[in-house]
Amino acid sequence: MGYRELLKKYIRFLETNVGDNFIEAIADAKEPTLSSRDIGELKTLAGEIFREHHDGAAVNRVSNFNYRLRLLMNRFNLSVDDIADITHMDPERVRGYRTHPRSANYAPLDEAQYLDLERAVLEWLDQGDDEKREAGAGSREE
Repeated sequence: MGYRELLKKYIRFLETNVGDNFIEAIADAKEPTLSSRDIGELKTLAGEIFREHHDGAAVNRVSNFNYRLRLLMNRFNLSVDDIADITHMDPERVRGYRTHPRSANYAPLDEAQYLDLERAVLEWLDQGDDEKREAGAGSREE
């Protein structure tokens, strides 16, 4: 067995037995031992595990809102805590949306919940762009 498969088995174990793979928390560690490239690779492996599970279960990805949340978070490099802050949601609830479907902590995300969450993230991103534009305009005037 290669190291890639071993890591995937370990990530599956964490998600199933603990309810979280802790990959999102690595970047927030006081003394990070993994580079952003390492974290990206771990996120890729976790994504593969999630897709493999749903491919085997013949789940339609379009209606799999937990998967869409994972994609949204990866696209904008948002952690569970980021989503919780943006949406004013309990981090454990967000973690339940992100955990492996076989975990006892897994929480299915329905379309209405996902759309509310996505709207909050997009509004938050728009606010960030406005603040950046205002900061940029202010520095040019000086």
